Amino acid sequence: MIRKITPILFLLVFICIVSDANAQWVSDTTVNTAICTATNSQQFPQIIPDGNDGAIIVWQDYRNNNWDIFAQKVNANGVAQWTANGVNACVSNASQTDAVIASDDSGGVFIAWRDSRAGGTNIDLYAQRIRADGTLAFGNTGAAIATGTDGIAPTNLTMCKDGQGNAFVAWEDGRTSITPAATRPDIYMNKLGRTGVQWGPTGAAKIIATSKQINPKLVDDGAGGCILTWITEGTVPSSVRAARFNASGTQQWDVLIFKDNLAADPVDNVSIARDGSQFVFAFEVKIGSNASNGWNMFGQRIKSDGTLVWNTTASAPDISGDVYGDQMNPIVFSDDSIGSNNQMGLLVVYENNGTKKAIVMTRLLFDGSSMKPAFPYNMFNVCNFGNNGQTSPAAVKIGSGDLMIAWVDNRAGSYTSIYGQRVDRSPRRFLGPSTSVWGEAISNHANSDADQVALAPRTNGAIAVWRDNRNGTTNTDIYAQLIFKDGSLPVEVSSFDAKALSDGHVLINWETASEKDNAGFEIERRTISDDASNTFEVVASYKNDAGLRGSSFSNTARSYTHIDQVTGAGRYEYRLVDYTLDGQRTAHQPKLIEVSSATQATKWEVSQNYPNPFSQSSTISIETLEQARITIDIFDALGRKVYSPMNNILLEKGFHTATVTKPDLGITESPLFYTVTAADPETGAVIWRTPKAMTMQIAK
Repeated sequence: MIRKITPILFLLVFICIVSDANAQWVSDTTVNTAICTATNSQQFPQIIPDGNDGAIIVWQDYRNNNWDIFAQKVNANGVAQWTANGVNACVSNASQTDAVIASDDSGGVFIAWRDSRAGGTNIDLYAQRIRADGTLAFGNTGAAIATGTDGIAPTNLTMCKDGQGNAFVAWEDGRTSITPAATRPDIYMNKLGRTGVQWGPTGAAKIIATSKQINPKLVDDGAGGCILTWITEGTVPSSVRAARFNASGTQQWDVLIFKDNLAADPVDNVSIARDGSQFVFAFEVKIGSNASNGWNMFGQRIKSDGTLVWNTTASAPDISGDVYGDQMNPIVFSDDSIGSNNQMGLLVVYENNGTKKAIVMTRLLFDGSSMKPAFPYNMFNVCNFGNNGQTSPAAVKIGSGDLMIAWVDNRAGSYTSIYGQRVDRSPRRFLGPSTSVWGEAISNHANSDADQVALAPRTNGAIAVWRDNRNGTTNTDIYAQLIFKDGSLPVEVSSFDAKALSDGHVLINWETASEKDNAGFEIERRTISDDASNTFEVVASYKNDAGLRGSSFSNTARSYTHIDQVTGAGRYEYRLVDYTLDGQRTAHQPKLIEVSSATQATKWEVSQNYPNPFSQSSTISIETLEQARITIDIFDALGRKVYSPMNNILLEKGFHTATVTKPDLGITESPLFYTVTAADPETGAVIWRTPKAMTMQIAK
């Protein structure tokens, strides 16, 4: 293919390419996107949405030879927005561990952690807010939220945002002021604002009772306050309770959610979620009447005033049924389906440790007794594959009654991977071979262990993050992956380049390593100057340029070329935008071009083919000083001519391109070499040729 442009002026341009040293989303589940690969180990990643289809990821980090808390923000394209390998939330020689996080609803994050700076065995609690731009709002060392506890170290932190730019924190606290000692710990709380701690450096006692209060969990109440749930222990039987606090921390009510009739049956591991003005719960109950059946899964729903919806005498529906083994690690959601009693049901994702480990889901319908799947086997297999099992589920809601689930998968035997599945309330599976119980690979890098997976929702899918030891068996790093709800991974743009040519033209080249659901591309440009609006405008679109149309689905490299024209000297930024078949838009990292002056062309020039090496096609660009007949010859390593993309073609002065495809060449061996010859249109005499042959490589 030959493209011709008529000359007017030549812009002498200095190209300044902004390098993208940070990773972006890739489509290869053995590669993934590195979030932090600093020295020593990183672990316990957590993730929240950033409000713009990106995410904020927080983890525990040993790069400084003591445990610190680091954070990174990635945009919708997977490109890191903060300091490479993360921002240190607390600059201190002491250890910071066991972080919890919540969004500040402004593109930043609240973090709270356990801190050893007091020395000895003393542990205090500190917090930080990292703003949207990666700066620290509470100083370099954070702000105290529970100091001088002088007793059992505060533990089991939990946090939720309040929906108004603040956050609540709760924890177990065993300070010596709680008497008698047998009743410790109690539940304490604090509140974080945009500029600091709101309830003082020691926290506020919120749940004090004659029994032990443990394992607090928080969720916002949708009105600036929060719902706190916890387990009472030390009395027989143990129970699950909940309380509501308004924005100022005043308790509104306290309700008993569950207490088993059998005194020996403990409860554990409560999950809570808000459903409009109601709240849903799931928790484990040890069934002492039959030890071989172990822990069962129970659920409950309460109204905004604390009234129980089902079994209002402090009992609750048994969701999993009395099946063999333990049902553990619940994650609860509303099923978003209103029944005849004007109530909704529950969706509970959990781990079933029966004859082997599997990830399952049960739907409890609006009546509080009917199940999907129905009795006697109340568990829908999200993934039940192989003999080694699946563990540690994470789940987020991505639509009405629609969940994305990820887990640690042991199917390989010699290493662990991260797999995922999308399920709805029907229930049905959407991902993997024939929507089977296999699931879809998120990360399956051979011979490396991946675990500690967490999820954050985003438009049409979710972002997964996990701990990974692919870079060394003793040191672990943090990796992430975007996965869409149809199971596809994003369009992977492996390179994007721009080059100034004559007459104000700019050659834009890019290559994709793979494409999923790709309708095509748009190219956007903006002028960078003090008086400009600095907004991008579309200068080319797949909607009216066939050369910008995507391949829909491709797992091989594909190359694209487009030529733009600017109007004069200045600084310009270009970026590539890809569109899915259903119209979803993803903008990639921009490139900067600086135009310094405008002059007349003074030389012949041939640019290196792009891309090089190439898998499918490559483009050769030629700058002609005058009208001439152009020949491009390509030779193999033995000097035999294999193809001529231009053969004595009359071209005007200016810029031209020729595209070479692998089928054109008829061979797959590399290297190849090409030359360009310009001849006088009248006499045929050679007036210019490339000083030496240029090398062309075919990708293996």
